[in-house]
Amino acid sequence: MGVDTVLADYTENPPAAGLCGIHERISTFDVEACTRAARRYGVTGVMTMGTDQPVYTAACISSRLGLPGFLTVEQAFSVTNKKKMKEILAAAGIPAAKYRLADRSTRAGALRHMKPPLVIKPLDSQGQRGIYKLQTPEEALDHLESTLSFSRCSEALVEEFYDSDEVTVSGWIKEGRLFILTVTDRLLYPHKTHIGVCTGHRFPSVHMGMYEEIEAVSRRAAEAFGLENGPFYLQLLIGEEGIKVNELAARIGGAFEDRFIPWISGFDILGAVMDSALGRQVFVDCLKGYRACCSERCAAVQLLFCNPGKIGSVTPLEDIASLPYVMDAAYNYGPGQEIPSVENATARFGHAVIWGTRENIGERVDDFYRRLSVRSERGEEMLRRFYP
Repeated sequence: MGVDTVLADYTENPPAAGLCGIHERISTFDVEACTRAARRYGVTGVMTMGTDQPVYTAACISSRLGLPGFLTVEQAFSVTNKKKMKEILAAAGIPAAKYRLADRSTRAGALRHMKPPLVIKPLDSQGQRGIYKLQTPEEALDHLESTLSFSRCSEALVEEFYDSDEVTVSGWIKEGRLFILTVTDRLLYPHKTHIGVCTGHRFPSVHMGMYEEIEAVSRRAAEAFGLENGPFYLQLLIGEEGIKVNELAARIGGAFEDRFIPWISGFDILGAVMDSALGRQVFVDCLKGYRACCSERCAAVQLLFCNPGKIGSVTPLEDIASLPYVMDAAYNYGPGQEIPSVENATARFGHAVIWGTRENIGERVDDFYRRLSVRSERGEEMLRRFYP
């Protein structure tokens, strides 16, 4: 696109450092440092994707430096802080899990009215860090310090666990009108305590029969948060009590939606975010008449996990990426590196985005797992398959 870039990333040598013009080793959570860097280099736009908290940082920079942006600071706070998010959902009458806030002064008796199991989570984190599913109020409060260690807040959210499927709605909002691009099943790692870690996304969702209801809830959520332009990302819970909103974000999803959304819908959502950040007009003509529930295309995003241990050998990435049905693939770990036990999304080995039709997508996923191998130093297979 001809745009020079300044990367904010606190790690020493992130992958994007080799692609950007300048790498500033600062955290995207550090609003002041990021603002100073943006001012120092005279940037003309700021953007992020895939993770929650930098959405707030980007909005603050845009506001302070008078740069283009699709969120006010207040809106960005509302979609990155679960306390504010819950307040807005409740005020709009949008169904969500029953909750209360807990801090270091909270006692178990204050949670007795809540139906177990309980879920405790940070108000302002990401990547499923600090989220636990527990059976009693006492257990929930025992995990409070761990949850707060992933937060900048002194309170945490305690929710009633809703036995449900997770469904994600991705869309684009143009002048207050929401265009739904995809509705996917968000498949989860099966752990009794560390919940919410995603192992894959499936399009179309098995709940497409509820499309009209999903669309209505999505529009209500966008209106409740006053979203007028930009990306839309909504996590829904669908169970016996119907649809409940888990959380909302004004960003592209973190399961490589930027890769499969253009193929399914014809809309380049990442290009649209970049254009918006630079103050350019975003055109949605390709979405006129498009309905996600009518698409014949399928996508199967594999978010890959392994048994913990040191990697001995891996199928070469070029062998996987060159498969005719693989749209995108990458590894986060390589030979000689240690894969940790799964507690949050940082343990993910890698990913692959597989495309197809209803007739062949299952066969392609099966073939993918036959070809990919991650072996330990002792030659044992480490890769685990969770995608059905």
